[in-house]
Amino acid sequence: RFINDRIKLDFTYYDSKSIDQIINIPVSATSGFTSKTINAGEITNKGFEVMLGANVLTTSSGFEWDINVNWAKNTNEIVSLAEGIEQYELGSYWSMKVVNIPGQSYGTLFGYDVKRAPDGQIIHDGGVPSQGELKNLGSFTPDWTGGISNNFRYKNLDLSVLIDTRQGGSLYSMTTTWGRYAGVLDETLLGREGGIVGVGVKEAADGSFVPNDVVVTAEEYNKAAFVNSIASSSVFDASYIKLREVRLGYTFRKLGAIKDLNISFVGRNLALLSSTVPHIDPETAFSDSNVQGLEFGQLPSARSLGFSVRLNF
Repeated sequence: RFINDRIKLDFTYYDSKSIDQIINIPVSATSGFTSKTINAGEITNKGFEVMLGANVLTTSSGFEWDINVNWAKNTNEIVSLAEGIEQYELGSYWSMKVVNIPGQSYGTLFGYDVKRAPDGQIIHDGGVPSQGELKNLGSFTPDWTGGISNNFRYKNLDLSVLIDTRQGGSLYSMTTTWGRYAGVLDETLLGREGGIVGVGVKEAADGSFVPNDVVVTAEEYNKAAFVNSIASSSVFDASYIKLREVRLGYTFRKLGAIKDLNISFVGRNLALLSSTVPHIDPETAFSDSNVQGLEFGQLPSARSLGFSVRLNF
């Protein structure tokens, strides 16, 4: 704490190792079972958390303004699994799997990409993409998380506003895959009149690649590019910024035996300020097996509005 407590700094560094994780490994079905539970594996987590607080303004009239900022970064690695186990599956949807692999981050997404030319451009066959290689499509673990809160007080009134963020990490959205395949999302309006020429290349007779110029219908293109056997087209950056909470309160003081009574109006999860994932809230992505990084049939996230009453005697 500095300058008569007007500035506060908290820094935490950690380096932890978790061993003997509880995991299920497959066994021959002839035994009467398909898996067994064992203790195995080692995971490391390293990172730090920083919180900085400051009293920005204090006036003689009773107005105060405080800011608190927090920032955290974690780096994890699957060091080892059970002997003879090359990877451990946390969950899957169709061809997309969330797995733990030694040397990779926890919760790595493995799925099929579209077929690509040596320079990375999408190869079109008959005007549409096709299934390419099985590859690492990212991890659901974020690069960093953070938030900023502003707290205002004037005499008996108080107001607080909290914004938080998650940056980095990947998310697979089955809503996008099936929505595009079925033609029910806004994006499928493109090309319904006049067709679509996919951005990328096609293979010429001599084996070289030339710009794609084949026109296909919107239905043909979406049903080829957004299909269960191709995962990469529905993998998105899971970053977001949210207006997490707003609280407005008033404090009544010295009410008989009550030292003070605070009544506040509270709103939580009020707005998704920034996101690159279409149609869904990236924070509440989930699957039926409760695996992070997979989304399917997500219900819209809800705001909550309410009151808080606090008594001090």
